[in-house]
Amino acid sequence: MTTTRVLPMYATIKDLFGAGKDAQSLIREIRSEKRNAKGVINAIFAETEYNMSLILEHYLRAGVDPVKIIGKLKVQHLARAIEDGFDFRKIKRGKIQARMLGDAGFLRNYVGYDCEKLLKNIRFHIDQLHLLPDLYDLKRTDKVNVRARLENLGKRYLLLTKFVRYGS
Repeated sequence: MTTTRVLPMYATIKDLFGAGKDAQSLIREIRSEKRNAKGVINAIFAETEYNMSLILEHYLRAGVDPVKIIGKLKVQHLARAIEDGFDFRKIKRGKIQARMLGDAGFLRNYVGYDCEKLLKNIRFHIDQLHLLPDLYDLKRTDKVNVRARLENLGKRYLLLTKFVRYGS
């Protein structure tokens, strides 16, 4: 009997959204939010869509080199919004509830986060990822698990999608 290994990212999609969703449908959901937004919110959703596509489609599905993915991750609009004191409640009010997470254990730490705190966390992790190629030879080191870091960033984006679309 052969067993197939389910990638953690795809298990997280199932845990958060059920069996009927996949990476493509979640990217479409963010795209839909972007279409209905203007200004700063549109720019943040455009960056989110772009980064989700990099991680879910190009890295996890197509196997593109992680150094190339890390170099392409965008955070400029989100960083500017944070620095300018943007009111993230304009994107989504409320807080992440435990009931939203299903069996996604990794994301339990985010219960109680509001939109601003979650997006600041995403920015921090992208900034940390941007440092890695300069600090380590990612093809040779075992000190940094790049795959786990990119998957975890992807999971944070999945949580953001769930929160924006279905939260509170």
